[in-house]
Amino acid sequence: MKTKELALISIMSALTVAVAYGKGLATSFLPGLIDFNSILIFVTGFCFGYFVGGAIGIVSMFIYMILPYPFAHPSAWIFTISPLLLVIQCSLGAMMGIMGANWGRKWKQSPLEINRTFIIKIAIIGFALTFVYQIISSIGFYLAYPFYSSVWEAIILTFIPLLYPYPPITQVFTNAIIFAVLGPPLIRMIKKYSWANFINQ
Repeated sequence: MKTKELALISIMSALTVAVAYGKGLATSFLPGLIDFNSILIFVTGFCFGYFVGGAIGIVSMFIYMILPYPFAHPSAWIFTISPLLLVIQCSLGAMMGIMGANWGRKWKQSPLEINRTFIIKIAIIGFALTFVYQIISSIGFYLAYPFYSSVWEAIILTFIPLLYPYPPITQVFTNAIIFAVLGPPLIRMIKKYSWANFINQ
């Protein structure tokens, strides 16, 4: 691992966790509905590649899940997260970074033009990744804690309001909007200042 890669992973992981906690404080009345972690991890992977994106996903999700905090994640209410659920959540964080890198690699093969088509595609990707995240996360809760009678109940409750006035799956729509609104300017900013070339220098 290059020193610059290590520095980038540390800085972006800290930023992602800080944004996550800040979001929890600012929007405590909307727990789980707004998520800025995913777009930060995805864009980092998009601009800096598989290793950096995956590592930031793992590190930021580990810190986010391991520290009890009332506005962080439902598992924090239990104050002791299951090691199995922690592994699943870190893997899902890595998925965001790796998928960002995979999509970024495809765009590197041609000039990056951030237009309407790009915005629609990144919104669809945000929707799809969040859908997968929610389903696997629900399965993780089923495996980690004896809350549900079956895995199917855990999956079904992803689509039904239980702890919140809205179902957890609602986040796929909010994340699609966040990916479309924040993704393009973040990518453009990184490309403009050549930060993506930072670790290659």
